[in-house]
Amino acid sequence: MQALPAGKIDTPRLTAQGDVRDMKMAEISGRIGAWAKGRIGAWAKGQEINATTRPDGLPSTFAENLPSWQSIHLAEAQNLAPHLGQGVVVAVIDTGIDPAHPMLQGHLSAPGSWYDFANGDTNPTEVPTLSNGAYGHGTAVASVILQVAPNATILPIRALDSDGYGSSINIAKAVTWAILQGAKVINISAVSNVDTTLTTVLNLAATKGVYVTLAAGNEAVDKMPYPAINASKSGDFGLRAINVGAVGGDSKMASFSNYGRDLEITAPGVDLVAAVPGGYAVASGTSFSAPVLAGTLALALGERQNLLFMGKLANQIDLMGTDISKLNPAYKADTLGNGLLNAQAFLKSVQ
Repeated sequence: MQALPAGKIDTPRLTAQGDVRDMKMAEISGRIGAWAKGRIGAWAKGQEINATTRPDGLPSTFAENLPSWQSIHLAEAQNLAPHLGQGVVVAVIDTGIDPAHPMLQGHLSAPGSWYDFANGDTNPTEVPTLSNGAYGHGTAVASVILQVAPNATILPIRALDSDGYGSSINIAKAVTWAILQGAKVINISAVSNVDTTLTTVLNLAATKGVYVTLAAGNEAVDKMPYPAINASKSGDFGLRAINVGAVGGDSKMASFSNYGRDLEITAPGVDLVAAVPGGYAVASGTSFSAPVLAGTLALALGERQNLLFMGKLANQIDLMGTDISKLNPAYKADTLGNGLLNAQAFLKSVQ
């Protein structure tokens, strides 16, 4: 998502990241085109959850995703978090969701808590357009969260259209709505130009005790976009927000992922199988790394935490990353953040 600065309310739009004029979803400039236009069909027919990382063995993910989950020690983390995120509301501010998708059934908040700021109504269902450049994105993000934290509750908030665009003011409204609806984690898989209104609202979320996960963007540059860059700063928002780049199941940086000294951590975001309206698809982008972090935070929030880490989980998840510099010799070590998410080490450290 990319948003214009606050004050230009008539022109700014949020979009899948890539266009410097607008707010954009973080993977549009990466590989969503191949996902949305070429690969849904292969998965939409008959593909179902066929693997698990859960201690009880119930299906919760896809066999194709297991290398990525193994790289972050997800099964071990879920074993440390037996509630699997139960009772934790995670807001997905995105293109909307498919409320009828079987992967989301029983995992959505009460309909009275939903909202669509793109259309100004209470139905956040994804709406097709002629191009559908980002149709299914929000559904995919929600399904990634649930693969990590299977018992979490998704609060769907639509702020972008199916081309991945929307106004920065609507994102700010969506964040405020998420706070009021009791979200404990907010996932924003989008980037924008600096927007003072959105900054103010995100800081408010932090003071209210809400964690925020932010995509690093897909321009393959040594620079963090806004609002991801704010997560690396000091203060309440720095403690409760985290930005994330994308790696593959082999822990190598994705060719499209942004990096740099302001990157905090990386997580799987290459060829993840995820739900989309009417079926399943293969998704790539930092847009899908962010919900991996959101789900991991939900796992921790669903359990009793050591008082020393109350309000500091985002900072701690960053500190417990696994060094991946040797696997990525083309990158300077200080541009890879604190390495790769280690969900097991993080859960163990905060309990």
